[in-house]
Amino acid sequence: MSYSAREADMGRLGGAIDGAQLRGIVQKLPDGLQTALGEGGCLLSGGEGQRVRLGRALMQGDVRLALLDEPFRGMDRGQRIRLMEEARKRWSKATMLCVTHDVGETLSFDRVLVVEDGMIVEDGPPAALKSRESRYRALLDAETVARSQLWQGAQWRRLVVEDGQVAGVH
Repeated sequence: MSYSAREADMGRLGGAIDGAQLRGIVQKLPDGLQTALGEGGCLLSGGEGQRVRLGRALMQGDVRLALLDEPFRGMDRGQRIRLMEEARKRWSKATMLCVTHDVGETLSFDRVLVVEDGMIVEDGPPAALKSRESRYRALLDAETVARSQLWQGAQWRRLVVEDGQVAGVH
């Protein structure tokens, strides 16, 4: 957690652990915060690794620009929402850029840029882009179809994940 932190930042450690929802993970590690996590964090799940990276970012003081690149992949929707709320609270005075393929997650942002082939093709408030024929609305509609129809087929086994744990199979 303290990988990129200065000694003066160590007072933020507990808050960063809680903010990134890492307390349970840290308690399970054999050497707590001193546990080596392996090359690229290979001893953690994808979602746990994402939370460690978020925790490291939360350790930083005086953040003016927070760039989140697919920050919550590997996590259930509820956890994604809680962590985004924490990031917004911690970095309320910073500019936050969130790069994601989860289009529905962008509905809560003030502004959305739709990028295709390396070019910005749309720019505006998500509600405005969603309310008219737009590439953004088409992406939202396609995501909705994928979630509601394609994933309901018999070929899929549906796992319910709550707080990073498999809670059931449907």
